[in-house]
Amino acid sequence: MTKSDLPKQINTAAAIERIQSARRIVITTHARADGDAIGSAAGLQRVLREQGKRVEAFVHEPLTPRYAFLTGAGELHVWQTGQVGSTLAGADLLMIVDTCAAAQLGDVADALSKTGVFKLAIDHHLTRDPVAEALLLDERAAACAQIIARLCEQAGWPIDPEAAALLYMGLATDTGWFRFSNADAAAFATAARLIEAGARPNELYETLYLSDPEPRVRLIGEVLSRFELRAGGRLAIVRLTRDMLARCRATPQMTEEIVNEPQRVGSVVVCLLLAEPQSEGEPIRVSIRSKRDVDVAAIARQLGGGGHARAAGVKIPGTIESVYQQIVPLLENALEEKGPQD
Repeated sequence: MTKSDLPKQINTAAAIERIQSARRIVITTHARADGDAIGSAAGLQRVLREQGKRVEAFVHEPLTPRYAFLTGAGELHVWQTGQVGSTLAGADLLMIVDTCAAAQLGDVADALSKTGVFKLAIDHHLTRDPVAEALLLDERAAACAQIIARLCEQAGWPIDPEAAALLYMGLATDTGWFRFSNADAAAFATAARLIEAGARPNELYETLYLSDPEPRVRLIGEVLSRFELRAGGRLAIVRLTRDMLARCRATPQMTEEIVNEPQRVGSVVVCLLLAEPQSEGEPIRVSIRSKRDVDVAAIARQLGGGGHARAAGVKIPGTIESVYQQIVPLLENALEEKGPQD
């Protein structure tokens, strides 16, 4: 892939012009949609519908109850692999939010790439592929929802309380409820504007983080009792197996953010999660998080993945143990280069 293959980066004004000129818009995001992906897609859909646009938004899997309670999130459709062409027929614009990576577009990636509809991506990740003709990118943004909030403000598109809640959820979940290093002054300023627009942080937090089903809580307990420490306690490793899910009666959708749990240990700098697939022959899902110092996106890119400096991922064929042997030495070397913890 050459530089010329990548999407053309455009500014906010150009993105607004492209959106305003479209009458029928389709929005999508990455597979295994998280809070930022869902909040960005559903929030943007709601704002643009208020502008008189015909808009449909699609995700790759049914939403879990954790997100389905939000007004607007329940209006997201699920992609049907054989219906991409008919879904996009008559659309003027396809918007891809919270990713610009082909590998994250799931089973519909190939069909989306073949459509003649103009594609505009909005993203804040380091990894990008030629999945769109144009890209509105801000790698400094804490969340894609933050870029969309700014887009709406510059365009003069009102954000109602329901859209504000969706965008606030995207920003809050991608910053670990404003405790991660990406929660800078700009993120807090955006959060304040969304609260003024009607978002209610206390209600969102209670529903998102204090309403877990029992199986998820028991799964977290298993993770906290079984994780491995290496590199002098600076590297925590979680093996998430099908047996663990079965014992807890948990589903793969209940594993979101579990990679962060061992960060409770003071010595831990990097957390690694190796998740066994639901079906034999599928790749191992790898998630990496770092509190500081280690650029985990750079390590993920070595293995074909990507993400942010503090949060990244990749899918690797093999078993949990074979993938462990590939990635753990890379993380240990990265930690060794940073020297012992003070």
